[in-house]
Amino acid sequence: MGRARGLWDVLSAALEKQDVDALLDIYAPDALWLEPQNPPHETSRLIQAYLSSWMSARESIDVTTKRMLESADGSTVAVEWTISFTAGGRRWKDLPRSTWIEASTDGVRYQRDYY
Repeated sequence: MGRARGLWDVLSAALEKQDVDALLDIYAPDALWLEPQNPPHETSRLIQAYLSSWMSARESIDVTTKRMLESADGSTVAVEWTISFTAGGRRWKDLPRSTWIEASTDGVRYQRDYY
């Protein structure tokens, strides 16, 4: 298993456990995360703060990895996945996502999500 895939495994587990502290260790200090309908999230601390706020509005988060493509050197991974959670008194189930991650020795350096 390469570095990027290992970071995806830690990220998906942190989301499910709603473990805000683990998020800081996942992202490189100069990380960039791009997602639809939001401005770029830059630096590990700002990404952690955003995800902390996002997770605090949700309960019972479940992440299911469907497919994964990993580069030969393990520094890049593309993941097709779904997320389910409870928010606003409703269960949101199996929302499709795709994430591309580039890893460095410091953690996730670049992440781009598609919905």
